[in-house]
Amino acid sequence: MDFPILETDRLILRQLTRNDAKDLFEYFSLDIVMEYYDLATFTELEEAEKLIDTFNNDFENNKGFRWAIELKGENKVIGTCGYHNWFHEHFKAEIGYELNPEYWQKAYMKEAVQPILSFGFEKMNLHRIEAFIDPANISSEKLLFSAGFQKEGTMRDFFFEKGKFVDATIFGLLKDRK
Repeated sequence: MDFPILETDRLILRQLTRNDAKDLFEYFSLDIVMEYYDLATFTELEEAEKLIDTFNNDFENNKGFRWAIELKGENKVIGTCGYHNWFHEHFKAEIGYELNPEYWQKAYMKEAVQPILSFGFEKMNLHRIEAFIDPANISSEKLLFSAGFQKEGTMRDFFFEKGKFVDATIFGLLKDRK
């Protein structure tokens, strides 16, 4: 299967390439972006290249999809969004995303998430899409609510990240209830 390209009014959602490493490093090297991410702030361009390789390996191994979010006409990746933890036998996957802070509060992620959710339900045959976020990540919570997700609860000390245990709030979206 070729990697699917999705389009919106302002965005092209496509497969990441190593040519995108500089754009990813631009924001993965910012503490403000990595505050709620399960990776340390990037200090080397090679870390962005390895992340791109990981996302593409997941696609090649039928474990997920991670789209580059590119601004139409600008040839610049401003974020990524996609699926990981894809459990085929349970018809569910987890969605994840991040965005360069220069583009926050402009509804780009909301615009990107819609075709990705449709792709998950229609092409990946998902019944359930999950998201796990830090309870303090209010912007992510607002995005998920706007996309139709329901807050299902908070799990205490659910992840061990950056040397400490952190809670996770789980959100779910069901195919027949979107």
